[in-house]
Amino acid sequence: MTTFLSVVTPLYFLAPESIIPSDGSSILNSVLGTAIAINVSAHSWIGMNYVVTDYIPKINKAMVGPARIFTAVISGVTLVGLIKLAINDKGGIKGAITALWNRPDADPDVEDKKD
Repeated sequence: MTTFLSVVTPLYFLAPESIIPSDGSSILNSVLGTAIAINVSAHSWIGMNYVVTDYIPKINKAMVGPARIFTAVISGVTLVGLIKLAINDKGGIKGAITALWNRPDADPDVEDKKD
């Protein structure tokens, strides 16, 4: 799982648009995005279970069960959100992440307002 994330994730994000198009029509983009979503969610769930195992018993041993349920719920919500993003969003996960660094297209109907 860790090997998959460390190898496939950089290849997915650094692949040129000609190989993995992020225009919303690419099956490969959806499949890789879904695979990354599953691996990220499972990776975080396993890691948080180790945190629960190590630290929650020091506080209260009775809280271990509810803490494990909480981490499972959070990982499940993360999985559903990332898969929804990978399948339904234009550009998938790659498009969402790259949009964080790209300036949105200027709307010609909206004037630039400077104070």
